[in-house]
Amino acid sequence: VTFADGGWCIQRPTADILNAEGSAVKPEGLLRFWLDCSSGAKKRDVEIVPRKRIFFTTGVWDDPQGVESMEREYQLVLEQLQTIMNETRQIRNDAANNEKTDGLLNKLSEFRTLVGNSKDFDRLVSQKEALERASPPPSVSQATNGVKIAPTGSLVVKGNSIPDWLPGSEYLILGTFSTKAIEDD
Repeated sequence: VTFADGGWCIQRPTADILNAEGSAVKPEGLLRFWLDCSSGAKKRDVEIVPRKRIFFTTGVWDDPQGVESMEREYQLVLEQLQTIMNETRQIRNDAANNEKTDGLLNKLSEFRTLVGNSKDFDRLVSQKEALERASPPPSVSQATNGVKIAPTGSLVVKGNSIPDWLPGSEYLILGTFSTKAIEDD
């Protein structure tokens, strides 16, 4: 298989996208590149005709300091969630132990604290989930300069001859690819 030319860009997504596994993620950037397959290729029931452009897409995190900051924020959110869970558990244990001796004012105060904790808990869970979608996966490939690339990506070919800028462009999914960091000598 021979390739004639190619190109690449990094795009900044504005919303969650689906990764190669089908999970909603929001990477810092999308590494998009293409290669022109001059010879064409065929394997089983998939054929790439000669002179067909193949498009590749994967997540990229090209701001190492930003990723470190996000990881610190994530750890802080986890600690805050644990604190709320511990406090709620303590209030419930105290209430169970003092059920007959606690007055109405004390129970109202505990209820108010639990409602406040519930709101904080929901906010923190939402923040945790957003950070997880934006963070690189654990099996990410990392270059020596700290740039991280998602472990897998997708590849497609254009399925019709309609120009990209007109409605109706169709892309056919060929499959996925995996990435690996290149070791420096």
